[in-house]
Amino acid sequence: MGIAIGIRSADIDLVAGRLPSLRGIETFVCVAEMLNLRLASERLNVTVSAISYRIQALEDELGLKLFDRSNRRMRLTSEGRAFRDRLQPGLSSLAEATTDVRKTLERPILRVAAPAIVQDLLIIPRLANFLRDYPLTRVELLSGRRRSAGNDVAILPLSPTALREGAEPLLDVIVTPFCSPDFLSRHPISQPSHLLGLPLIDSIPSLGTWQTWFQAAGIEDEPSFSTFVFDNQSILFRAATEGLGVVLGSPPLVQDLVDEGRLVRPLAIECPVTPGLGVIVSERGNVRLAKAFTGWLHRELGSIVEENSTRDSISASES
Repeated sequence: MGIAIGIRSADIDLVAGRLPSLRGIETFVCVAEMLNLRLASERLNVTVSAISYRIQALEDELGLKLFDRSNRRMRLTSEGRAFRDRLQPGLSSLAEATTDVRKTLERPILRVAAPAIVQDLLIIPRLANFLRDYPLTRVELLSGRRRSAGNDVAILPLSPTALREGAEPLLDVIVTPFCSPDFLSRHPISQPSHLLGLPLIDSIPSLGTWQTWFQAAGIEDEPSFSTFVFDNQSILFRAATEGLGVVLGSPPLVQDLVDEGRLVRPLAIECPVTPGLGVIVSERGNVRLAKAFTGWLHRELGSIVEENSTRDSISASES
């Protein structure tokens, strides 16, 4: 099935039956809405150069200029405006068709884009609870980098851009040190300064959370970073459970590892970091199922936070 989109048939010489790539169309619509390559790259989770390449490829394929880049401010050309306006009905029909087809499936699909650490530590260990209420649902967990308009739910940092897109707060991120019981037995830790000479586990690129935590703990010295660094945040906690060093983690996210005895908290000092996590429900997808999932996620997080508060209260009273 094809959808014919045209401005002037004489201006666009397409191979019969061939349409521009949907990726190029998605990129064009996003840039046409925001008129800012950086903001568009943040929304689509690709680099600015990738955005530029896709737009250039689409312009080459169509044989016309879609944007005027002669001034510092990006603007749509007259052809670009016409193309955008002609696309809108087709995109609406595509979204409606996708939603209708999903509704006819025996197993409805729920597409959730989330960072790997959120998938590994929060969603996957509890997903069976959600599926007990929605047993026929096919859940597709996608990397946060694969966020697109086709996802029903997106979990992402609560940045100003995410807020402009309609994200709602999901979790305030508060971090504290964690390590394995074996590591703690080999390296007694009773005060923040004891961490200065120990291997610290961090992400690459660093988010600066260790520096923030040390400042909150009243330590002005720079930590000695003979550390392990990983570009996948979920691997940080695996490294910690293997006894490689100390990692900063959010208690609600790592509570299962603590309950299993794989991680312990050597110090009770906590430090808030920004941004927190937010969640977006797409209005083009399976809205009912997406809202049910986010409601379930809020309840799970609320339960975890409440359990942590109870544990902290008991520990404080016992000490």
